[in-house]
Amino acid sequence: MESGHQHHQTFSLLSAYVVFGFLHELSHHLAASFVSHGSSSPDVIGSSLTVALQAALGRYSLIQLPDDYDEQHVEAASKIILHTGWIFSLILAVSCHLLFIIVRRNNDVASLHQHQQTSLNHGMWHRLFLNPILPIAAYITAMEAIATDLFGFVPILPYVQDTSSSQLICFCGNFGVLLLNPSWLNIDGGRTALDVLEKMVNVTMMRGAQSGGVVTFEPDKFSNKSNNSPIPPALHGVRSRVVNSKRTDLSQGVRRKIVKDNCDKLTGNLRGWKKSDYNSSSSRLVKGFFGHTRFATSSKASFDGTHPHQWSKPTTYSVYPFGTSIASDSAAEVRPRSVGVENFITHNGDFEFFNVNGNYYDTEIVQLWLEKVLDTPMPATVDSAGIAGVVDLLRTQGSFALSIRFALCLTLPSSKVEAAPAVDYPTVREYQEIAKSFETELNNLTDGADMNYGKLSLEDISSDKEKRNRLASMVVEALREKVDVPNPGLGFDRLSKFVSFDLEDAEWTNFVRATVDAFFDNDLFHTARLFFQDAKGSFGLSVSSSLDAHRQVCFAARGQTCSIAFYPRKGIICYGSEQAAVKAGLNYENPGDSKNVARNAHDEKDNAVRLDLDDLGGEICLLDWGYAGNDKPSISPPNRNLQVDKVMNNSVNLVLLHLSQVDSGKRLTKRLTPLEHNEFIKPLLDDCADPVLLDIRDIPRVCQQIQDDWQTVGLNRMTAWNLTSCIRERMQAIVDGKIKHNGGTIDILVTGCEVSLWLAEQFVSDLQKCFPLLYLKAVSSNKLLGLFGQELSMPAIGHPYSQKSMDMQDPIVIIVSHSGGTFGPLACSNLLQSFSTSIFTVTSEWDTQIGKQLRSMYSDDLLSSRIFSTEVGVRPAEPCSVSVAATHQLLTNIFEHICITLIGDPHFHHASGSTVTDRDLQVLERCNQDNIKALEDIVGVDKNGNEIHQARSQTERELRSAGDLWAEHILENAKAYIMSFVYVVATVTSGFPLISAVAKACGLSGSEGYFYIIRFLDALIYFWLPQINITIIRLFQGRNLRHRMVGRCVVIGDVPWVAQSAEAFLSKIFACSYSIAGLNVLSGNPADHLVHRHTHRVVRGSLLVCGRPDGRLPALTSLEASTCLSVNQASSIQSMGGTCESITIGHNKSKLPLSHKAIYLKSHRPLFLSEKILDNMDADESARREMEQSKEDEKKKFSLSRLFGIPSRAERHADFMDMAKSRKATTVRSSASLMGAYVNLEREARKKRAQDSTGQHEDVAYVIETMIKERQGIENTNRLFNEIDVHGDGVITQEQFIAAYQKNDASISEEHLKKLFAEADITETGTLDFDEFLKVSQMPSLLAELKIKNRDERGLVQVQPSQEGYFGEDLKKDSELGANSMAMSQSQHFSMELYESRIASLQRFVSMTVMFHQMGMRVQSFFPKISFGYFGYRMDRTHSIMRIATTASPVSGADVRERMDELRLMLEVERSVQMIARNWKKWKSGGNMDDEVQHGKDDAWDAKKRRSIMNVSGTFMGRKTMF
Repeated sequence: MESGHQHHQTFSLLSAYVVFGFLHELSHHLAASFVSHGSSSPDVIGSSLTVALQAALGRYSLIQLPDDYDEQHVEAASKIILHTGWIFSLILAVSCHLLFIIVRRNNDVASLHQHQQTSLNHGMWHRLFLNPILPIAAYITAMEAIATDLFGFVPILPYVQDTSSSQLICFCGNFGVLLLNPSWLNIDGGRTALDVLEKMVNVTMMRGAQSGGVVTFEPDKFSNKSNNSPIPPALHGVRSRVVNSKRTDLSQGVRRKIVKDNCDKLTGNLRGWKKSDYNSSSSRLVKGFFGHTRFATSSKASFDGTHPHQWSKPTTYSVYPFGTSIASDSAAEVRPRSVGVENFITHNGDFEFFNVNGNYYDTEIVQLWLEKVLDTPMPATVDSAGIAGVVDLLRTQGSFALSIRFALCLTLPSSKVEAAPAVDYPTVREYQEIAKSFETELNNLTDGADMNYGKLSLEDISSDKEKRNRLASMVVEALREKVDVPNPGLGFDRLSKFVSFDLEDAEWTNFVRATVDAFFDNDLFHTARLFFQDAKGSFGLSVSSSLDAHRQVCFAARGQTCSIAFYPRKGIICYGSEQAAVKAGLNYENPGDSKNVARNAHDEKDNAVRLDLDDLGGEICLLDWGYAGNDKPSISPPNRNLQVDKVMNNSVNLVLLHLSQVDSGKRLTKRLTPLEHNEFIKPLLDDCADPVLLDIRDIPRVCQQIQDDWQTVGLNRMTAWNLTSCIRERMQAIVDGKIKHNGGTIDILVTGCEVSLWLAEQFVSDLQKCFPLLYLKAVSSNKLLGLFGQELSMPAIGHPYSQKSMDMQDPIVIIVSHSGGTFGPLACSNLLQSFSTSIFTVTSEWDTQIGKQLRSMYSDDLLSSRIFSTEVGVRPAEPCSVSVAATHQLLTNIFEHICITLIGDPHFHHASGSTVTDRDLQVLERCNQDNIKALEDIVGVDKNGNEIHQARSQTERELRSAGDLWAEHILENAKAYIMSFVYVVATVTSGFPLISAVAKACGLSGSEGYFYIIRFLDALIYFWLPQINITIIRLFQGRNLRHRMVGRCVVIGDVPWVAQSAEAFLSKIFACSYSIAGLNVLSGNPADHLVHRHTHRVVRGSLLVCGRPDGRLPALTSLEASTCLSVNQASSIQSMGGTCESITIGHNKSKLPLSHKAIYLKSHRPLFLSEKILDNMDADESARREMEQSKEDEKKKFSLSRLFGIPSRAERHADFMDMAKSRKATTVRSSASLMGAYVNLEREARKKRAQDSTGQHEDVAYVIETMIKERQGIENTNRLFNEIDVHGDGVITQEQFIAAYQKNDASISEEHLKKLFAEADITETGTLDFDEFLKVSQMPSLLAELKIKNRDERGLVQVQPSQEGYFGEDLKKDSELGANSMAMSQSQHFSMELYESRIASLQRFVSMTVMFHQMGMRVQSFFPKISFGYFGYRMDRTHSIMRIATTASPVSGADVRERMDELRLMLEVERSVQMIARNWKKWKSGGNMDDEVQHGKDDAWDAKKRRSIMNVSGTFMGRKTMF
């Protein structure tokens, strides 16, 4: 009975809680209806049932305020609606409490003799209010209401991402679409068009997405009848802006806001659907969306700072109909009409200064000045808002009021920018008052008032300077008459304070002429031109106006990228700052008949193409699609000399203006990049639920594709051919002495940012080891920009780089950027043109921003390619995996190719000091090809995208199991919090905490002696409840109980590039995780500083994952031992018996005693010779024991095998081992055991060499043989050299060399020996000195080296993979197994190092991404499950949402373009001075003819370089430079 009563009480409480929640939400809706009285009613989002469930169970409601509310009305209504809710709930709770007190008091004093005939209803209500459940539920609801409505603690709904004020709940990028084909709007109401737009936002978000917005224009009034008028309807802008939350998707939020602001509430179709305004055959409007995503650089991400920006609110002006057929019709009556004027801009970059009358003013001052000039408060403090204000000032065509303001503010000799002007500027009304005189005179002139001209059109006056001057004269005369009368008007009084009305002063006339010129000239295109003439900064800009949106829009780029894609067949134009974004049109089809625009679907001219604006020199683009049959572009006279091109099947006019003096001179058709039927263009990936997993599973396929592509004559091979040419040219200059090396010389410069830089550093490290005499540097792109791209150089403190320490004599530059659009590498691709003519890039695909820059430097044809492509395409996931692995894979192929180029020529081999051999490269290539199988095992997917068999997926399962374990560590606090919440709510609500309930069950609850003890124990449980619950969770899951109960920290240890890349990957995975499941990520090099940097952070429960080098290889044994020592030292720091939980990942099966787990990676490669030695020694030992056991057995019984001559099992095993075939090592050795084994073998080898050196074999043939097999020291080589040098002249002739070697081995052909002699003869003297002979003597196997080829059967330079059963088989063919072989295995040490840095480290990185992905996915999936989808986040993006850093950070890019020209000019001047000085000295000293010839050669080489630099850098743009 008591249990049933408790269940009834619980149910009653929950029911009351739901009812009060519903009443609370109902109060919000009633308040919304009240505030909208007299206006359109607010919309409730969702059906009635949905709304009721949201209110009762979800305890929230979505109220959509009317669109006709202004911002002040919205803010006031929002406050009323919000505050009504908590006030109502609080009053209701107090009322219930008072009723409870009254009813209870009455119940206590009630008489037992009251009427028993009281109605049943009275008894029910009496019992209801006597129960305390009602006030408790009411107070809980009131507290929730106060927290949400008053204090704003509102949970973020995954599907409610609109944070604008009208709905209650820079790294930047431009984007937009133009729907030329009406099918995009009329077939499905614009839904497919919004899909395209959402996809573009999603891609552009890679540049940063803290906020975003879109503006579109629509008629003030829609018409149901066809409009045949040549004058377009009045338009107004509809702006939709969203500030993104931490865990929401901006692309979805922007779309929802567009739907809310631009779609019909009932049908969901875009406004204009089926309207004649967008369907008329004669006068049809084009729907356009102009948008922007913002990553704040100059201010916080706020709603006010969100693009599109507008400074002046819509204002009505008298405007003449320019851009229409009436403007050019002299017979038509030309009169202005009153229309609203508003301008919008979107901008990515930085607006730093604006020039007025030759003086540059800071943006902040300009914005304060604009407030006074435009008579409008500053809408936002961001710099882009200032551009909107300047555009308002410049866009004046057709309006005399706007033109007067322009002339007054910017054209007078006294015009200047002031934050607080001494004289107030005229107001809008005053400008309009002055403009009436201009309008009157213009009307008179067009009506034929001047008999000399007759009746004129606007176009007649605009295009004729004489007629303009006549109009200006008429205005001057009319105004002088007006100002002569008393009290001409307040506007003229204000104007007189700026302009002199004196007849003798020309200022008044000049002012009127400037006004007239602005009236005719300042259209949208000229506005952009004027802005760029006077603005300083970096700009990717779109400009649109309500006066022009019916037919044109303007884009511009300078220092920021902008691309425009034309889809003639689909009838849509996409533009954006991100090249990849404009490819969104490839993923969607026109919902209607695409032939409305494209006549022939198979016509090549109908294929989609893209135009990339020149962001280096600066370029403005105007798109004009005409209106009402007027197909000619509407361009004012100052720009009519520009070329007009036709695009979109001649339906759109395109006008380009280059801002620099340098014009590429390319025709438009040569600049267009085909997007369809182009093998180098990769379409955007479809959306998926887990992009991180998709990337990881794509790694084997991408790496295999890179290897396959390298075997064919494709893009990468052609680029490699060009790289080879550049390397050969530079090496030849080094050999010829034209390049003098010094401490600062740079032969190959590799640059990048973040992950790309870390990969580049490993690449340069490997190359430098191969060629120690070359000067190779890996330098951050930001450091290069800081040193060479700024007017004031930024010092690289802590790094040995400066302008003087870096000798940049036309180095070979390789820019690594796995995204292809990061600002630093992109800016370097421009900046370094002043230093180098040999610039290459390693990027994600051919079609990237850096690729575009390099294609503009060189030719677009494949033969001139400078782009190495991984072909991974656009990967939107911020945690990078496949792009990193693919870049590392491609750098491995490039590394091999550079090595072949340098060691293939004996002169280059000598000049570079090469230490790498052909055999090293063959071993590396074999490991490279076998690496694909290893990667398949790690990710669980083969190279074709199919899941591998379960038998092969053991590695992946172990990695994911480790990820699950660590995910449980991270989630334990969240789970314990939920358990604690349930316990507290259950025990407090029921009134029976655990100990109290047990005591009551035992009959102890009524005892006063136990009362306080019971309560004390319950209090202790409440206090220690989180720890108790964590302990319960750990016991249930079988996890370590000694770990600290705090947030977790993961430390990653491996070689630098792996540790840093894995740290970036994991930290981004958890960037948006909730704080209760947060993670701190650190990294270090276990062979260097991991112990020093992180062991003091070790606590119980710290998580350490460490990559172990393959210590089974002697070159890496010490490295693995150091790594294991670091792990053991970290794991030995204990407290209360607990320490960090460490996991090792590597190719050695040995597990460290103090580590928690060792994950073994299968090698999938042949054994090295040293491994084979140990393997065979272990097998021999096993065979010896078996033979001994067999002998014991034979003594006891008769052996049939002996009778029939069949060898025993031990003998068969020994015979098998004598066959030099590779087999898998079965003995597991620790790093210490491996080190001991290899040290013992090395000692035995040295001991045997010492014994052999005391023998009696003194003949030359024996010494040669022992030298080749055991690589004796320089002493033996010197003695051998002297014996072969029978003449004693210190050199060996070719005949002596051949005779000595053939005496040792007659099988070696004379042709092979001649080839070997020629390669060794670096000086080309026909003889070998001791140093050259030493190179030959160090070859471990002469015959093996002579067999190596560097070309495949097609003649392509190609590293051929080793075909040996085990690496070193050819070296070991004639050698015994045992200690003597260790000397020969030492020749493979460098191969082992390359295997570690290029192959094994990549496998460990991929392994960590698999493990970390499982961690992240487990944590990500937890929160939606326990909250029924209420909470959640996506691990493929971070809070900053910055996949590609496309804005200058931390180094500004404003000066890069100017610095390019300065550096180029300084370089030219310096070389010219050197040439003049050299020739002057020759002339003065009367130098001989030989010197002149030699200097002439040097001059010719220098001149060649200068011409190359001149070709790629262009001409100097007039910037003043001090030398």
